Amino acid sequence: MDTKRCLELLNQFEKVRLLAIGDIYLDEYVYGVVTEISLEAPIPVVEVQERRYNPGASGNAACNAASLGAQVTMLGVIGTDTNGGIIRREFQKRNVNADHLTEDPGRPTNTYGKWRAGGHNIPTQEMLRTDTPRPKMIEGAVEQQLIDKIKLLAAQVDAIMIGDQVSATISDRVLETIVSCAKEHNLITTADSRARAGMFKGITLITPNDMEAQLASGIQITDDASLEKVGKLLLERSDMVMITLGPDGIACFTREKGMEKVAGRPVRAVDVTGAGDTVIAAATLALASGATLAEAAFLGNLAAGIAVTQTGVVTVSNAEVRDALVEGVSTKTEKQKNREQLQAIVKRLKREGKKVVWTNGCFDILHVGHIMYLQEARNQGDIMVVGLNSDASVQAIKGPERPVVCEEDRAQVLAALECVDYIVIFDEKTPLPLIALLEPDVYAKGGDYTVDTIDQEERQAVESYGGKIAIIPGREGKSTTWIINKITGGK
Repeated sequence: MDTKRCLELLNQFEKVRLLAIGDIYLDEYVYGVVTEISLEAPIPVVEVQERRYNPGASGNAACNAASLGAQVTMLGVIGTDTNGGIIRREFQKRNVNADHLTEDPGRPTNTYGKWRAGGHNIPTQEMLRTDTPRPKMIEGAVEQQLIDKIKLLAAQVDAIMIGDQVSATISDRVLETIVSCAKEHNLITTADSRARAGMFKGITLITPNDMEAQLASGIQITDDASLEKVGKLLLERSDMVMITLGPDGIACFTREKGMEKVAGRPVRAVDVTGAGDTVIAAATLALASGATLAEAAFLGNLAAGIAVTQTGVVTVSNAEVRDALVEGVSTKTEKQKNREQLQAIVKRLKREGKKVVWTNGCFDILHVGHIMYLQEARNQGDIMVVGLNSDASVQAIKGPERPVVCEEDRAQVLAALECVDYIVIFDEKTPLPLIALLEPDVYAKGGDYTVDTIDQEERQAVESYGGKIAIIPGREGKSTTWIINKITGGK
C-alpha cells in the first residue's frame, strides 16, 4: 500500500465528523491480590488495588475513532444508575461527545466486569466475570428518542458508524432512520454486528469477522472459494463488505472487483478483545476521508494490529498508526532503519513492555572485542539498537584514514549478528540527538569509562527520562587500531 497516500488519509481523519450509534457497555476491570480464604465460605478474599473503566461495544469503537482524530458524537441507551454516570465521564475523558445519550430508567447500564487477582509475588489471573441482565431491544418512548436524535444530528456529520453487540439498540425503525438520513445527507454508513451482519440493507460497509459472516450467510468458510461465496452473498444487502480474518488480514468485497485480500501486519497478539471495534473505527474514517475499500482495510488492519498487542480494551491513536505505517517501510537491510522508522519501532517496543538497549560506535573492522561487548550490552535488556557512526563521522573522530570499511558494509556485518536487533547510521560526533529522540531504557557504554567520566551531557539526557547507564568493560588488546598496527607493522 502506498505509504504517502495512507499518511495523507490519516491527516484527514481530524476533519471527519462521526456519529456513532449502537449498544453501549461499561467495561469494568478490577485488579487485586488474594490475601486469605474467607472464614464465612471457602472462597478467596481479594484486596482490591485498582479499578479501571472503559466504554465497551459500540462505545469502544467510538473511543477509537476519537483517538484516531475524528470529532465523535455517541448515541445509545444507558441507565439512570451510577454506572451511567461513570460511562458519561469515561466518554468525556476520551473526547467523545456523550451529551445526546438516551437514558432508560427501566434498565441498568450494561456493565461487563473482569476481576483479576494474584498472590504475593504471583502473577495475576482472571478469577471472575460479572454481567448485567441481557438487555431487550429498545421500544416505545426510548426508541423514539433515539430516532429523533439521529434525525437531529445526521445533518451535522459525515459518517454514521453502527455497533450491534447484543441486538438491543438497532431496531428495524432505528436502522430505517439511519439509512434514510444517510441517503438524504449523502453520508458514509458502516456497521459491525455480532449476530445480525446480514440485516444491514442499504449500509455502505459491513465489517463482520469470519464467524459472524458464517452466521449471517449460513455458509461455513473453509477456503477461499467458500469465503468468496459468503462475501458475495453479503454484498446483496450492503455496498461493500470487509470480512476480518484475524492474522490472515481482511477480505474485501465490492461488486466491481469481487474479492480482494489485504494482508495484516505480523504481530504477537496478546488480547484480541475489541479488535473489531478498532477495525471499523479506522475503516470508517478512511472511507469518509476518500479512501478506497482496500486502503480502508489496510489502515483498519494496521490499527487493530496495535490494539491486539496490549491487554484489555484499548484505544489506538492516530500517531500510533502513523508510527506503524512508517515502521513498515522497507530499507536496505531488514535491521537497518532511519530515525523516523526507529522512533516508531522503539515506541511500539516500549508499549509491549520491552527494555530497549542503546549503544553506538564506529565498529570498523569488526573483531572479537566488538562481539563480546555487543553480546554483553544485549544482556542488559530485550532489544539492542546500535547507532553506527557514518563515514563522515568516523573521519571527524579518528582522522582521514578511517574508516577502513564503509558505513553500508559495516552495517551489513553488524546486521548479521544475532545480538543486534536494529541499526541506525548517524553523522554527528555524538549520539545525543538520537538518545533524546529514542529515550532508550539502557545506554550501554564500553571501554574504561565510569558513569562520572562518560560524556556528562549524554548522562544527563539519559537520566532525565529515567534511563540507566550500563558500563561494559573493554577487552584489553582487542581493538581495530591494534589490528591495523599489526597488519601494517605500526606504519
